[in-house]
Amino acid sequence: MDGEARIVEVDGQRFRVRFEPLEGSLEVETSGGEPVRLLAFRFDAYLAALDRHVYVGAEGLSFDPGAFSREVLEHSGVPVALFAELSPLALWWAAAGSGAGPREPASDGWVDVGPARVQLRPWTWVRRGRALSASVSTRDDGTRALSLELYLREMLSASVVATEPSAFSLESLSGPETAALIDAAVAMNVPGERLEDQLSRSREPEGQALAHLTLRLCKALGWTPSQVWETPAAEVDRLLSLLDVVEVPAPAAAPAGASGLASHPDAVVIQVEEG
Repeated sequence: MDGEARIVEVDGQRFRVRFEPLEGSLEVETSGGEPVRLLAFRFDAYLAALDRHVYVGAEGLSFDPGAFSREVLEHSGVPVALFAELSPLALWWAAAGSGAGPREPASDGWVDVGPARVQLRPWTWVRRGRALSASVSTRDDGTRALSLELYLREMLSASVVATEPSAFSLESLSGPETAALIDAAVAMNVPGERLEDQLSRSREPEGQALAHLTLRLCKALGWTPSQVWETPAAEVDRLLSLLDVVEVPAPAAAPAGASGLASHPDAVVIQVEEG
């Protein structure tokens, strides 16, 4: 973003644009030759627009790109007559204009986001539950609505541990940088499903055995399933062998309905007769 004019192609349409890095804006030359400036669509505006134009239905999330791009154009004060022409560019500008694509956090949680580095951590199950509870409201007709903006803010509040520089404010991120941060936080909090996840839920003998051994090690060591599955196979074998030695089998339960002496098979019966 050096202020030089360049050609950007979006959905097969070509636009002559000029980036203004100091202002965080984008100037575009319209088909009529008039320049139009698209203002920076930053963190707060981006989350609010997502909340208005992403819908939760029975089949998951759906996105209205036309309404989202119109909000970007309205934010910049673009004449309505130019909405149809500039709608693809506006959506690109708000979601990918700075080239800040999705990135996976490093093993220590750090990820580059625009001009800063952000350290992320997974949020806890309890914190996620609180966020979901706080983000869901009940409409007058009894249906429930999710505030995506509130949910994402709660997720980022729980997941962002530190920033470099330390005084960096997330509110200064552009739309594309905000999208990159959300993608990184989602990758941290919602890892892809593993083959072991699918197998352990199955009713097949192999899956049941995996679920049993996994929970046995989790219970004994205070581990998570992922920690068990990522442990070297030889170490798992050693752990299971040690557990076989130290774990005392529970005593067999008495037969159902047994009572009195019948529930004590080793009892000795002494009969006393009158002499």
